[in-house]
Amino acid sequence: MINYTCASLFNSFILSLLLLFTATTHAFNCTSSISSSATPTKCNALIDYIPPNTTTLSHIKTLFGVPNLHTLLGANSMPLSTPPTQPVPANRPIKILFQCICANGTGVSNRRPVYRVKKGDDLDHIARNVFGALVTYQQIQAVNGIADASLIQIGQELWIPLPCSCDEVDGSQVVHYGHVVANHSTVQQIADAYGSRVETLLRLNGLADPRDLLAGAVLDVPLRACASSVSNQSRDYPLRLSNGTYAFTAHNCLQCKCDASNNYM
Repeated sequence: MINYTCASLFNSFILSLLLLFTATTHAFNCTSSISSSATPTKCNALIDYIPPNTTTLSHIKTLFGVPNLHTLLGANSMPLSTPPTQPVPANRPIKILFQCICANGTGVSNRRPVYRVKKGDDLDHIARNVFGALVTYQQIQAVNGIADASLIQIGQELWIPLPCSCDEVDGSQVVHYGHVVANHSTVQQIADAYGSRVETLLRLNGLADPRDLLAGAVLDVPLRACASSVSNQSRDYPLRLSNGTYAFTAHNCLQCKCDASNNYM
């Protein structure tokens, strides 16, 4: 729980971010927040990260503040025996699982990842090169309350607001996946690959025509989610898993897996 004062401050950040998303790039709508409560809606979400150079799972885990290696492995259907030193080739997408928080009609990652400014950094470099253009420098500037984008300090910690959502889609609970559009990809191809519909993707992403799809854009793709019996009192609630992924709950003691034979929500 967060108190009213903190919630109001957080919501003002989110409102500024929403206006900025509208002006610069597509936001993920998230209308499921409870207006009568000071506590915003939270859920798990996924997003692609495409490393510009060969890296390792350990480096990606640290960059995005992923709590443990199992979380990264589960989101990418990798064997539990995969070591943290496993290479990740340049330009190969890897999925990042993170907690999404919703307020004022939009969703962003819940205070993570946090990036510590290094010598020679500027906000545009951090947005484009470090985090693969998943956000813009204006969005980083807004949520961190930076008056002048050119004035950041070495060692300063910056919240990176990844786009996400917790909304149901067509009456079903889903895992919202920020899919980075590949060159020459089409809305139809993406819909077919992830079990969605062209009409749904166009609506969620504010596209009037499939031809408006741009390479490199972060597309909101709803993935069907398996049902979970996790208690609403659990720290892992609500646990939603997309097909082919797994996660650990009960303090990393219980493995939950979603596959096509399970019951979807």
